[in-house]
Amino acid sequence: MPIERRRLLTTALGATAAALAPLATAPSASAAPSAAAWHRVPHRGIRPDDPAGRAPLANPRRGFRYEMSYNAVDLTSPWPNEQDHSPDSARTLDLLEREYGPGANLTQLYFYLWDFATSTIPPSALDNIESVLRGLRRKGYAAVLRFVYDDGVRENRRYTVQDIQRHIGQLAPVVARNSDVVAVWQAGFLGTWGEWHGSHYAHETYPDAVTAIMTSLVEALPPGLHTQVRYAEKRDMITNRAILDRVGFHNDYVTLGEGEWDYYVPGNPGWPSYLDVSQTRMMDGEMPWDKGQSADPYAWSTVIPGVAAARRLQTLRFDSLSLVHNATVTIPAWKTAELTERQTTDALLPVSDGYFRGRDGRPVARTQFEYLRDHLGYRIEVREARHDLSAARRGRLPVQVDVVNRGFAAPKHPRPVRLVLLDADGRTVTSADTRADWRDWRPQGRAETGDDHSGPAVATVSGELTVPAGARGPHRVGLALPDPAFPGRGRAVRCANASVEWVEGVNVIAKVRLGG
Repeated sequence: MPIERRRLLTTALGATAAALAPLATAPSASAAPSAAAWHRVPHRGIRPDDPAGRAPLANPRRGFRYEMSYNAVDLTSPWPNEQDHSPDSARTLDLLEREYGPGANLTQLYFYLWDFATSTIPPSALDNIESVLRGLRRKGYAAVLRFVYDDGVRENRRYTVQDIQRHIGQLAPVVARNSDVVAVWQAGFLGTWGEWHGSHYAHETYPDAVTAIMTSLVEALPPGLHTQVRYAEKRDMITNRAILDRVGFHNDYVTLGEGEWDYYVPGNPGWPSYLDVSQTRMMDGEMPWDKGQSADPYAWSTVIPGVAAARRLQTLRFDSLSLVHNATVTIPAWKTAELTERQTTDALLPVSDGYFRGRDGRPVARTQFEYLRDHLGYRIEVREARHDLSAARRGRLPVQVDVVNRGFAAPKHPRPVRLVLLDADGRTVTSADTRADWRDWRPQGRAETGDDHSGPAVATVSGELTVPAGARGPHRVGLALPDPAFPGRGRAVRCANASVEWVEGVNVIAKVRLGG
């Protein structure tokens, strides 16, 4: 919920030093492949006293987020006197980082189309939108994207379903060209702040209008991206059931059921739908503004308990949560509240390998903020890598990798899972697509249900790398999860392991010596 007045409130994990197992050497050509020929390389998670062990592990399309708003006509702010705003979105992110602190990997990004609500969006405004997305790319961020007409400051506009559909058609190519920096394209458009209440013609109350708008939006989505609506009853209005596999939810009033506007609670009629949909569709949320940020009646200044919040967010498989909302009450409380391994397991929440233990094995408390930051969305850990060097002289290198997902949610965007052979200088020698679907790497059972809470299942990725003739000397075997649409530009996924080296978007899982 954006506000008219907001008071000023006074990334990638660094290289880890942990060494991989010693170089394995290929046996002589006469050696027969056997079970004993598999060389095993165990891996561990990131411990708090590892180099950069407390730094955020920035991975695409998950985690805490900021919020920023632009009038598409001229890239000004819709909110009078907003000081954390610049037409240069990279500079705006710099301001937000200073104001709210580090830890976000995403930003909610509103574009207000008030000036063009009943006309065509001019090329200059489309260029403005694209320039903001380019700024996000420079900073390594992605957008929780929403297009809106009504801002709650100016008079509501009288747009029609046809206006919205025309604008979706204009915006689709811009979003497609920049989908590497879009986490989700929210439904938006209707009502104040795009929250689907209070639009002039009340289109959000008519199933035919809702279905027409949502069908146009889903058809405009780039491959793999989802959209989101705020309420289960609005999703239920969509009569075109074929599009529902790409429609998730956003909860814009996370209070764990306190207050009047948090419907994401057990006992609410929409709860079964929230449970079901969140398993495979994108989920986003924000707490209310607090009274230190807003004089609006919906402001909320009671600390929202961190462990209870983690249980709700994990149960509903949240991918992202605002770091900007409730930033003078709840967020500071989370940053100072200690969280132990025992508290986490007692709450039926996932515990990442080594997360609460130093390298000497002794318990180390984390903060509730750190835990939420690190476990929203997916968190992929390599458990063990195996390779059979006995086959290398015959031009092939079988590889297996065991992974687990310690996060709150399964990955929700398709992404190739590749094995990679790098030379000593980090250049790719060869790669192989494993055909694994990382969206099947399911997290631990949901905390607030009767699911199995024993931990996530281990998934095994298998494949075979072709070894070029004449390849000799030290090489590295890697696991790569690149952006499928923009492999050279989009961000790859980094595994949550201190023992896994990161080389140009590749998780190095083993070292080998070829031709020896």
